[in-house]
Amino acid sequence: MNMAATEKRNSALDWLRIFCCYCIIMLHVSGHLNLNSNFWRLVQGIVRPALWCFLVLSGYFILSRPIKDWKKFYFTHLIHLIVPLVLYVFVYQFYYSRKVSLLAIIAGDPIGHLWFVYSLIVLYIMAPFLQKMLMNLSNAQLTGLLILMFFFGRVIRIIPALGLSIGLPVTILGDCALFFFIMGYWLSRVKLSLSYKFLIPIGIVNILYTAYTLSNPILVNGAAELALGMIGGCIIYYLLFVKIFAGGGYNGFSRVAAFISRRTYGIYLIHMLIFQYFTANGIMALNPDSYSNIWILPLKCLIIFGIGLIMAIIMDLIICEPIQKLCNYIYEKISLQFERQRSISADN
Repeated sequence: MNMAATEKRNSALDWLRIFCCYCIIMLHVSGHLNLNSNFWRLVQGIVRPALWCFLVLSGYFILSRPIKDWKKFYFTHLIHLIVPLVLYVFVYQFYYSRKVSLLAIIAGDPIGHLWFVYSLIVLYIMAPFLQKMLMNLSNAQLTGLLILMFFFGRVIRIIPALGLSIGLPVTILGDCALFFFIMGYWLSRVKLSLSYKFLIPIGIVNILYTAYTLSNPILVNGAAELALGMIGGCIIYYLLFVKIFAGGGYNGFSRVAAFISRRTYGIYLIHMLIFQYFTANGIMALNPDSYSNIWILPLKCLIIFGIGLIMAIIMDLIICEPIQKLCNYIYEKISLQFERQRSISADN
């Protein structure tokens, strides 16, 4: 693949990451709607797959690039995840209690929506081993693995409602986060393509199907996790954004997307605090059954996204990134010193 193609592809995925971040905000804000309404179900059909699409993008980039230096991979990526996690959680803790606790962060998700980050940390730890295994599979074998994971993660979970139970454990092959992480790698290899005349109707059907599963007594169990609607949504969003941005060059518009895309992790970390502040102060409150939610909901999410972007720029550029660069500098210096000592030992 030439450089131009790479830049176009990255630009498309930058926009997809921005879209997914916005959808995740809407996922949380829509919790104030009537959860038994068709409007809420339709919103979920649109935004729910975006959460898993973040994992798809992570797997797409992490697993498709050869990991040659495991120590550097672990240090670089875990620092990228953990430093912002700690600093942003300190903001939450100070806002609510005027106290900060590192032990609370080590103990697990202290906020409520950061389980996703803890899952990413585990997936990144697994990534070098996963990559070694997955690279030895053919595309057909890789597809077969995903089908097996879907069977254990979805089919076995819903068939008890049909009066049939299978006593096989689902936790080994049926992990939802692992499935979408591997699916990202699968997408980097299979090179799917669909025209708009198929992609858009399929996308609409997928939204309606997902909305239906959330009200169906048999399908509702796990409908927002490892389910056909979530898989279909991830693939459709990926194909749609790659297709939309396939013809454009790497220009100022793309650079803006790249800049915002790098801030989406910070936006994800801080958006819940902004949302809770809005809720506590009655800012743009949603009437659970009002038709005005059709425009208030996306507008409120856009404002939260914008405020989150500003806060993420400040936090990332002034605090997080300098700390990350310092850590990387120290790591490089230590690594260089070890290499020199090893070279001297070898010469002796």
